[in-house]
This record gives sequence, structure tokens and C-alpha cells, in this order.
Amino acid sequence: MDFFKLNAVSKIWAAVFVAGLAFSNYYLYSTTSSKLESYKSEPPFLRFDFTDSYLVDRSSQAPYLADGNLDTEWRKLRPSSMKMDFDLELRLSHRLKSGVYIPTNWKGLKVIACSKNTPPLSLKVLEREAINVDKESRLPNDTEYSSIVLDFSGSEIATVLLKKDADSVPQKEYPNGIWIWAVQGTFETVGPDSCIRDIQLFE
Repeated sequence: MDFFKLNAVSKIWAAVFVAGLAFSNYYLYSTTSSKLESYKSEPPFLRFDFTDSYLVDRSSQAPYLADGNLDTEWRKLRPSSMKMDFDLELRLSHRLKSGVYIPTNWKGLKVIACSKNTPPLSLKVLEREAINVDKESRLPNDTEYSSIVLDFSGSEIATVLLKKDADSVPQKEYPNGIWIWAVQGTFETVGPDSCIRDIQLFE
């Protein structure tokens, strides 16, 4: 009798294990599939803070420079280890719709400082090569679109206009004719006034 009970319990645990394994595989497939579809439309973007200011204040982090949240801030609290303080990839030049990458009519970008006491910001706007990560593993090429010094003494918001013609690109031809809008910024001074709330592209 004990043998039959033990055998039944073993079968129950085996069934639970198989069901759990099947559910785990389905969950992994469904979440991975949705992430891959999201990647095709809007790849993940890199954000670098070469000052590592978060080591001084945890509330000052690279993602806050372009997170769309005006309640977060990035401040230059340490000297930079590079020629620039930060490097941000903002958005893709195209959006995927029905198997075709359609150009997005980005009209410009807004740099929102923390206050009118924010010192001038040297800003480079870049067209960064969109790399096909399935085929290539290398650093992307950058083309400088414009270079400007932003003055926030009159307004906390500075605008840089963008005008770039682009053609539609079939999905199978990605990344040809597609790029990522990116920016590199540098403050001359270190301190809490060297502060950015957000950098945003707008249509």
C-alpha cells in the first residue's frame, strides 16, 4: 500500500514539474518575443555619464538625463574622464509600421535645465549609425549634425531645431538609411548648478 501511495505522490510531483516547466517556457517565449518586437521598433539606447556623478550623489544618474521625467535631475558633481560629460542616444530616426521603417518627423530637441543659474552647455547633436546587432559587433560611426553652446540665463529651456530628410526603409534592409539621434554635452564648471532635468526630441 505504501508503495502505491509513494508511486502516486511521485506521479503528482512529476506532473507538477512538467506543468511548471511548460509554463516557464511559455512565459519566457512570450516575454522574449514581445521584447524582440519592441526592439525592432525602438532599440534600447545607451546613456553614459563620464563624470560618474552618482558616486557623489545617487540621485544624479545618466538615465535621468533623458527619462522624460522632470522630477529627476543630473548634475555634474565630478570632472569628466572624457572630452564630454555625457553621451546620450535619444530616439531612432524611423518607426516600424507594417514591415516598413517610416521616417519620424522630429522637429527638434529640447534641453531643460534645472534653473536659469545653469551655466552654458556645449552640445553636439549626432546622427549615430544604427547597427544591426544580429550581424555586427562594433562601435557605431557618428556624423556630427550640429554643435552649439546653449545659454540658459534667459530661459530654462533651450531648443535645437532639426531638419533631416529621410526615406522609408523596408524592414529587411535595416539599418540602411536609419540612424539614432544622439547628443554629447559638456559643462565647463563642476557643481550643483551644472544641472539638467531632461533632454527630449519632439515632433
